[in-house]
Amino acid sequence: MYSLDELKQQNREIADLCQVLSVLVEKPELRKNVVVCELVSRFTDKVWLHLVFEDKALYADLLAQRDADVAATAERFRASAHALKKRFADYQKQWCITDPDATDHEAFVRESRDILQRILDRVRVENEQIFPLLDNTQPA
Repeated sequence: MYSLDELKQQNREIADLCQVLSVLVEKPELRKNVVVCELVSRFTDKVWLHLVFEDKALYADLLAQRDADVAATAERFRASAHALKKRFADYQKQWCITDPDATDHEAFVRESRDILQRILDRVRVENEQIFPLLDNTQPA
């Protein structure tokens, strides 16, 4: 199991990768670039690992709380994770696997901006709402 500090570090790394990829996505010629693909692979691994860990461990702790507000927040966050996983799985197939088509680059950029923003929003919510709940529910 990860410590809260390790989860926070994962979030910082995910946010950093989102910022870098948001710049790289603008250039169609970089879509199959080997270095960019390595970054995308690292990003994908970090996001999936983080989401899977949350699903298996983090929510269980919060859902077990007697506080109905804490449990409700955890359930909403868990439901949003499932939607994000599906969307992210569909999106990641567009990087490095398919040949870039000049006509679809604008759509790819829009989708990239959207998914990267969703992940950044999730990191922000974790940092501002979920992690403080964990801090407050763990024994001193």
